Amino acid sequence: MQTLLQNTQAYTLLETEAKKAALGHAYLLLLNDPRNLREALKTFAKLLLIDENSKDAERITRLIDKESFSDCLFFPDPDKKLTVEDAERIREESAFSPVEGEKKLFVIGDFAQANAQTQNKLLKLLEEPPKGVIFLLGATTVFPILSTVLSRTKKLEIQPFDVKDVQACLARIYGTAYDQNTLELCAATSGGIVGEAQNVLEGGYYKTLSENAFALALCAENRLPTVVRQIGESRRQKELLTLLRLIFRDALLLKTQPRAAKSLLLQSEKANVLAVSKQYSASALLFAQEALSEAEKQVTFNAVFPQCIELCMAKLRAKAKLE
Repeated sequence: MQTLLQNTQAYTLLETEAKKAALGHAYLLLLNDPRNLREALKTFAKLLLIDENSKDAERITRLIDKESFSDCLFFPDPDKKLTVEDAERIREESAFSPVEGEKKLFVIGDFAQANAQTQNKLLKLLEEPPKGVIFLLGATTVFPILSTVLSRTKKLEIQPFDVKDVQACLARIYGTAYDQNTLELCAATSGGIVGEAQNVLEGGYYKTLSENAFALALCAENRLPTVVRQIGESRRQKELLTLLRLIFRDALLLKTQPRAAKSLLLQSEKANVLAVSKQYSASALLFAQEALSEAEKQVTFNAVFPQCIELCMAKLRAKAKLE
């Protein structure tokens, strides 16, 4: 994960500021990955606190990873929400000078889960912190964060990663525990979010996801209601829609550029993707991206998933029929 983070624009921006001794006093790290947000914060915390030429760099790195470095304080406890009491402790701790160096860092994640009262408690401190104090807030989304907090922090936003990069990250994390085809599929369903890929991989959902997605894409029109009923209220709705989008993306590539087979994101499912490309016209495959994006939007706003996915696939079949 650290390798991915170090190749982001957000990391480069902060690294440049650190080298120029031009660090701000408050940053907001945006990463839509609840599972890996805290680890990402540690990666950026090291950049804020450690001089690469320091003899103590290795020791401080280990201590930050363990959340036990005296000048790097983490709030709240893992899997907890930041509270008013936490905010008060942060205010009290900020009054004390750093122990080892000239900087003291407060790392807070996921700040988006803190209520308005808690966020307001830290406003003055974020605007005018004591000398040497830096804040690194983490968040999976910006929307619940007060505009007054946003105006006092510099945003470091990490976009979803490329599927190939997620796959490579999974290979580094799990080694030979899973074959490359499995890693490829889980990366493809992740939407560029490493934690989502890990959840699918560790939960063993990848086989069912693949079977369901191709069953929908390849089923005859008269069997669509039956297939939808069999899939039912899938627990991995977002991942299923993402995988369908990738299937139709690869199918369009095969349809329009047969020699580009090596560029498929779903190499291990090439035979099934080829079958999809033969069932749909090029315009229908292109329309699939729009239809699936609309379905994902509706599901996000609590539409009934079976009805939503059945309507989406019916539209695709109708589009293919017209041509």
